[in-house]
Amino acid sequence: MGPSEYAVQRGRQGWRFVVDPHGGGARVRYDSWRDRILIESVVGFLQIRFRWRNTTFLWRGRTYRITSMIWSRITIFDGERPVVEARLTWSGVRLESLGPDFQPIERELAIGLGQRALALTMVAAFVG
Repeated sequence: MGPSEYAVQRGRQGWRFVVDPHGGGARVRYDSWRDRILIESVVGFLQIRFRWRNTTFLWRGRTYRITSMIWSRITIFDGERPVVEARLTWSGVRLESLGPDFQPIERELAIGLGQRALALTMVAAFVG
């Protein structure tokens, strides 16, 4: 996937609004107190609640599993098949492969994962 930039506006209570040049748009928020990503878009609502192990979530009637951010890599699985592969970079998250189920929310997913990575980095810097 090629690099892309999107206009993102800050909203209240930590929400980020993703501006869609073709109309519409969506919003995303990382809730650090509950360690969850919330995405609201025209195609649906997604909530990913992270756990120490075995984080799963529902999207469009299917259950997905997400790996921890080990070695700056994130993978989302549908069963044993990877459907999203991402890498943390200095500027955010780079989606390296993306299944068709996640294409309508690719920007929001990248922003949410990037917000979580930033929050975890800040906690590690504060503790360390």
